[in-house]
Amino acid sequence: MANVKYIGNDTKKSEKGKIHTRNGNHTECGARIDDNPQDWVTTTQSVTCEKKGCK
Repeated sequence: MANVKYIGNDTKKSEKGKIHTRNGNHTECGARIDDNPQDWVTTTQSVTCEKKGCK
């Protein structure tokens, strides 16, 4: 599974710069990736999200 980094500005959904585990069109902690795909980039960096599912 690839990791994805959030680079958007919607802080209610995800903190900018956090790295999540990707699961299809969502992160493991439940954020949607496909509604704003420009806000996410694939990365090989380690996960930094502390929410249930990602950590």
